[in-house]
Amino acid sequence: MSNARWGKLAVMTAVVFWSLGNLIVRGTELTGPQIAFWRYLAAAILYSIGHMAFVGPLRWSDFKTAAPTGVVLAIEIAAFFVSIKSTTVANVTVIGAMTPLLLFGFAARRFGEHISLQVIGATVLALGGVAAVVFGSAEGTSWSLSGDLLAVVALLFFAAYFALGKIARESLAGITLQTHSLIAGTPVLAVVLLADSGGMPVPASNQWIYVFGLVLLPGTGHLLISWAHAHVSLTLLSLFTLGVPVISVVGAAILYDESVVALQMAGIIVVLAVLAFAIKESARLESLYSPQD
Repeated sequence: MSNARWGKLAVMTAVVFWSLGNLIVRGTELTGPQIAFWRYLAAAILYSIGHMAFVGPLRWSDFKTAAPTGVVLAIEIAAFFVSIKSTTVANVTVIGAMTPLLLFGFAARRFGEHISLQVIGATVLALGGVAAVVFGSAEGTSWSLSGDLLAVVALLFFAAYFALGKIARESLAGITLQTHSLIAGTPVLAVVLLADSGGMPVPASNQWIYVFGLVLLPGTGHLLISWAHAHVSLTLLSLFTLGVPVISVVGAAILYDESVVALQMAGIIVVLAVLAFAIKESARLESLYSPQD
């Protein structure tokens, strides 16, 4: 299998892991800043030990390259975790799926990626799906305007994470980018937790399973994305994130009995249709304009 195919498989796996991570966050009693910090700290320690044991020493030059990616991801995670504890899983994940719209222009200018009007038009249609999911849940007791606004903040930083990660991956290996990003982001989340709680409350013994569940699943998803940056276009990579809402919403309905009304289902269908078409069209353009092996 070619690296391009492995890259797409890695991104698809990451999307599944991120979707399951949303459900883990929703199920814990820890606050957003709490679970964000302890998840990041645990991952930073584990990845640092692994990097030094199997890859090599941690270098200041690598840290400087990876730090912007780690900082923006830390801010995104803090906003995301608070938002998903404040509003519905459907709202947060579908708002987050608008990442491609923010990245098309950057991908074309910075990396010379070819994006057809059909892909842009199809992705714009996803806004209808987003509106359907958001307004479909507006009558629910768990809906929150402030939670939705925080989800928009998370969206902006998530787009920045993709862009900066793609740039950093030009000079760093995927595992090195992941490790140094975690180290850079941990102090950011420590400040967020201190501001939110006035201290550093440690999770109870029965809550650590959620922390390490996030390290294992969405944390591995970020590692897969770091690796895939070298083999998948930014456009195609971001389009795959449109699959997160579907998995998360279905999972929330099963695990948390979170209702999904007909309007939301229609929105999900729109998003799925856009995902199928846009990925196929982007892959066609990628093969058309990329140098042949």
